[in-house]
Amino acid sequence: MNLEIKVPDIGDFKNVEIIEVLIKEGDQIKKNDPVLTLESDKSSVEVPSPFDGKISSIKVKVGDKVSKGSLIATLSNGDSSKGIDNKSILPETEKIIQEAEKVLKKIEPEKKIIKEEPKQSFETKVEFKKFTNYSSEQDSLGDVDPQETIEWIESLNDVVERDGPKRANYLLGKLINQAYISGSNLPYNQKTPYINTIPREMEVKSPGDQVIENKIRSLIRWNAACMVVRANKKLPELGGHIATFASAATLYDVGFNHFWRAQNEKNLGDLIYFQGHCAPGIYARSFLEGRITAKQLENFRQEVDGGGLSSYPHPWLMPNYWQFPTVSMGLGPIMAIY
Repeated sequence: MNLEIKVPDIGDFKNVEIIEVLIKEGDQIKKNDPVLTLESDKSSVEVPSPFDGKISSIKVKVGDKVSKGSLIATLSNGDSSKGIDNKSILPETEKIIQEAEKVLKKIEPEKKIIKEEPKQSFETKVEFKKFTNYSSEQDSLGDVDPQETIEWIESLNDVVERDGPKRANYLLGKLINQAYISGSNLPYNQKTPYINTIPREMEVKSPGDQVIENKIRSLIRWNAACMVVRANKKLPELGGHIATFASAATLYDVGFNHFWRAQNEKNLGDLIYFQGHCAPGIYARSFLEGRITAKQLENFRQEVDGGGLSSYPHPWLMPNYWQFPTVSMGLGPIMAIY
């Protein structure tokens, strides 16, 4: 037997918009289960089902406007004896509406105050899609309290519309932190910037000449590679590293050009642990600066007899050049402290 679910008498309201459809075809519902939510200018009202049964078809959707007697859905295998007259719903519905209106009147002054506050300005208006048709998703999410979830989402919608997305993000962050403090260990997959990330619009332009620095960097990378290749042509067993410095050349050049300072009469200078496999690039830079000769470059990894360059940073073999031993020195970096 097919039964019809219709909009009951909801007072003087006509053409009221449907903001949520809480059922879908195939759902098994009970009497007084909510089937949809209507929203008027003053309040929101849930429409209950007057019958038990299985939803066979839905005649409305979110955004439709309905009035008393409008067909909402049809039920199959229902029992008409269990139905209730729409008139019996009237007193309870009117009571809900009256209570909602009283609450709205109480908070109306607060709303006016909020509207008078200056709103946060944004370069572009952010459109926030309102939550709709939550019931179609709740089965897969395992929601134990759909109504509470709806209230949270509606509150978030209000914050976004009134104060903007930045305020909403701030509140979400606070809630997540409090959840962890309270003992929650559930994963949170929202991607956030690292704490030391500089926004693109706040980046300071490099004070150097990028064109000249790029040319110098190219020469250094070329010299570093040639130094290793030429040394191995004489003695193939020497080895050496090329790719390490090639991938980190920009990092080291920016450090040398704009950050690191040598020791002088005014300060003690910076203490730097160089990645040992980058040593050819550091030597190549010193060659351009005139601190290392072409003969020393020719003797890369042939420093035993003097006049050469050590494979890696080694202050014992090159005391006037390297500050700390690194890479193949074992405990060298730690022992250098003592």
